Amino acid sequence: MRQIFRAAVVAAALVVGFSPAAKADTFVWKDIPHGYTISFPDSWSMQTEDHPYTRIRVAGPLAEELPTCSLQVRDDGRIKIYPKKYVDEAVANTLAQDYWEKETGQLLNAEITAFFSPASLGDKGDATAIQVAFDNKDEQGNLIKMHGVMISSLYSGKRYVGICSSRSEKYNRWAGLFMSILDSVQFDDRYHPFPTGYYRNFLMDEKLHLPRVKPGTVSVKNKVFFGKDFYMNK
Repeated sequence: MRQIFRAAVVAAALVVGFSPAAKADTFVWKDIPHGYTISFPDSWSMQTEDHPYTRIRVAGPLAEELPTCSLQVRDDGRIKIYPKKYVDEAVANTLAQDYWEKETGQLLNAEITAFFSPASLGDKGDATAIQVAFDNKDEQGNLIKMHGVMISSLYSGKRYVGICSSRSEKYNRWAGLFMSILDSVQFDDRYHPFPTGYYRNFLMDEKLHLPRVKPGTVSVKNKVFFGKDFYMNK
């Protein structure tokens, strides 16, 4: 499904056959307090924050097409204690479609056009994602039809929300680059690669069995079985 998400976002761009950053160099931006990097073409420019939780917001060189990408970060410890192998399922349940209905409430006349679960923010951030149509207002108050991709991830006690969008009629032109920018997010390692750390795999040890005749009692007449690594001092 993660591959389906990427394919769905960039498919139209491949048909158009246009890449706005085909020959551009890449700028890597580091968010030290939150422990991640994000990359974007060096022809893009940094913009002012548009939300209290926005950490970075960048805009493409063709201003009339309104290509922008931003990343928001806030504390969210709902699945911080989950074992890593269960995080993708927990994220899928937490960042489900009802979550996105609330999240897109910050956009004007938003309509979710596609939902993807699971997805991935970079190569570490388990996520879900949507494509969304919405309206924006120009300086004269006229409505501009917009289309974008949004992705949200829970990683190590933080919730990340990335959004890239442009004028709806130009979205196919930018879709591939949008996905490249969101895919470039690299989180600092927060999870140990082995469940037991660098210790022996003690999870495979035989368990200590204490036979019980009824809840809360132990029969002293029954034999107690100790794990294979148990030693008694004499």
